[in-house]
Amino acid sequence: MIREYRVGTRGSALAMKQTETIMARIQAKFPDTRFRVVEIVTHGDRFREKPIAEMGEEVDRGIFNTALEQAVLSGEVDFATCSFKDVETDLPAGLRAISVLEREDVRDVLVTRHGVDLAALPPNAELATSSPRRISQLRAFRPDFRFHPLRGNVTTRVEKEPARFDGVVLAAAGLLRLGLQGHIQQFIPDTVLLPAPAQAALGCEFRAEREDVARLIEGIQHAATERCVRLEKAMLVRLSGGCFAPIGVLAREEEGRLRLRVRIVSLDAARRVEEEGSGAPEDGPALVEQLAKRIAEQGGLEIVRDTRKALTAGKG
Repeated sequence: MIREYRVGTRGSALAMKQTETIMARIQAKFPDTRFRVVEIVTHGDRFREKPIAEMGEEVDRGIFNTALEQAVLSGEVDFATCSFKDVETDLPAGLRAISVLEREDVRDVLVTRHGVDLAALPPNAELATSSPRRISQLRAFRPDFRFHPLRGNVTTRVEKEPARFDGVVLAAAGLLRLGLQGHIQQFIPDTVLLPAPAQAALGCEFRAEREDVARLIEGIQHAATERCVRLEKAMLVRLSGGCFAPIGVLAREEEGRLRLRVRIVSLDAARRVEEEGSGAPEDGPALVEQLAKRIAEQGGLEIVRDTRKALTAGKG
């Protein structure tokens, strides 16, 4: 018997592409399923020209996922698709969220009209990004860089904004999923720029009691991706991070071993804390605690706290 499911998604080209990918993978495994896409307008979409730091409490509630979660809880949709990076760890009661599919390339990329990598950009180059994580780490790499806030859809950012700035810094995953890889000048190495927690992973949110939906979503999970992004999000919570946090985290499983890396840099790049550790995949939670303790001892929590204060004080 064929059953139709209503799928909630943001209306951007990237969100639609991600949703199509998820639906296709589910249908390949469960041929008796059909889907109807329901576009949900989020707070972040309504105010896409407004810098995230100026959104106040809306940031803490999840500017991109709150409306999707409300649509799931109200029964408007059967499940919602999202970038797993945007999923809050503390979900509303009755919701469940898991990552799906294998993670895309986790790195950030440089798009520039100059045809050179970060190191060779002109002196005092102006880079467009609204991410405190990117700003702090890139300033540590080159103190002369100047930064400008940037929001909006991915296509606009890669096709139009390089004419206004010396470079635009974005997540590789979005460009790759949209077929825009031709705009990429450099895949920025993680030695320079460590990604955000759960960057490049996709996810789905659904009501916890919906066993039929859980069967579909769990059927397209990638176990190693799920373990790694959960650890990255756990580290973010442990360090009291959020949208304002200048925290880079990356977990990888290679040859049966787990490697977890964390980097925190102040906005002026004057303070930096970096730690890494490794162990068996099942040792992940203990590894999070070990690294978080070492980071706290070196003042990492103070960097996170001071960055949040500085950004919220400067809003408006």
